[in-house]
Amino acid sequence: MPSLEIVQAAADPDFYTRVSYLALRTAQNVASEGESAPNHEARVQYANRVFRGDDNAALLAQHVATNPAIGAALEQGNPVPDGDIEYALASIWDARANSFYVPPPVTT
Repeated sequence: MPSLEIVQAAADPDFYTRVSYLALRTAQNVASEGESAPNHEARVQYANRVFRGDDNAALLAQHVATNPAIGAALEQGNPVPDGDIEYALASIWDARANSFYVPPPVTT
């Protein structure tokens, strides 16, 4: 799979704007989940980052494009359904959340 075509398609403003919008929907779902959800604190912290617009939309779109189905669709110039993007966002959410996570200060 030629990565250049995928990278170029994922860098298209129409695509990364859609990804950014769908990330807001995913962030809302995460913010509404129960505190007992695994990795909840990091997931909500990342959701807040998305809410504030502090995530890089183009880089997030590149990460979404690593999903094999999305990468193949982009490579072939086919449309990517919103549901596929939402699935990819849900599957990478913890990895992104953990990479940006800042634990609360330890109090003694």
